[in-house]
Amino acid sequence: MMRRLLRRLPGPWRATLRRRLLRWPTVARLLTPPSGRDQPPGTVKWGGLRRMRPFSRDWGYERGTPIDRIYIEEFLQTHSADIRGRGLEVMTAAYLQRFGGERVLQQHVLDIDPANTQATIVADLNEPDSLPLARFDCIVFTQTLHLVPDMGVALANVWRALAPGGVLLLTVPTLGRHDARKGFHHDRWRVTRTGLEWLLTTLGEGRWETTVYGNLLSCTAFLYGMAAEELRPDELRFADPEFPLIVAARVRKDHEV
Repeated sequence: MMRRLLRRLPGPWRATLRRRLLRWPTVARLLTPPSGRDQPPGTVKWGGLRRMRPFSRDWGYERGTPIDRIYIEEFLQTHSADIRGRGLEVMTAAYLQRFGGERVLQQHVLDIDPANTQATIVADLNEPDSLPLARFDCIVFTQTLHLVPDMGVALANVWRALAPGGVLLLTVPTLGRHDARKGFHHDRWRVTRTGLEWLLTTLGEGRWETTVYGNLLSCTAFLYGMAAEELRPDELRFADPEFPLIVAARVRKDHEV
């Protein structure tokens, strides 16, 4: 009750009053949200989350922005200076255009489906050497590696296509709903940070760094099909390496391999 009353006050008043009330131990216990140890089994209030079906089966698109897209775009924005020269992206060139702009001198689109009219390269990443050699200065490779039967072959393929000095910007899901639509059979894997780093060690010479995005709350919300707009900015920004939603890697190719 007291926490609800405080939330109704204007921000500055709320902060000042809260600081003063926290000096009193009894009041402090009322204002401090309970930890898991304070809520024994059977006492957690699930509210609207006690349900067997998600709010959305389309990753939250109809409710707003999918939570994983927020993290992917934050990663690409952080490394936008790498998106330049001859660029390659999967299915569309949307991220090359959005984050590279005029720095991208040539934009190419990769797809396995020849019906994609935007595709400039039609290839199967599961087939070794199916991409041109040392062609691209930047490859934006988001949420795709987990769709290929042999992730090692796919990653080697992309690495081969990267020119010396080029950068691969890669993201993979660590969890998420399985896309089980009729006729859609290529949603195969989920990748941990440890797993991605192991895959990267197989590439040869290059410098890479990985970043995790997400936390228990954002992962839970994503599984329920909730949108990013339904979480506060601080709830989205907090990164918990034990509960990641996606793992991202920036990989620079230093030498020809």
